[in-house]
Amino acid sequence: MGSIISGVIFLTVGLIIRVYPNILAGYNSLSQKERENAEMNRLPFFGFLLFTVMGVISLLSYVLSIWFESPKLSSEVTLIVTLTGLIFAVVGGNLLISNRFTK
Repeated sequence: MGSIISGVIFLTVGLIIRVYPNILAGYNSLSQKERENAEMNRLPFFGFLLFTVMGVISLLSYVLSIWFESPKLSSEVTLIVTLTGLIFAVVGGNLLISNRFTK
């Protein structure tokens, strides 16, 4: 049940980021150059995509745990998805803010 709740929360956060990108942590405090880099490198889309993928994987883990008859599978996968998503968010966000990938 926890993986369903986590999946729905991740999907909701992803959709909110898509509509309101200013809720990203530190987005409002960026300098003008960093904000331009972030927008040019599509940081809000990255946040939306990251949280959406995390939500879908969490929801699929619940279905797979029922299919494989292993109730611990969904909680383990949700924990791994959360930790991996955290790493991707920090590293990917910093790269998209500080570097200029597109012209």
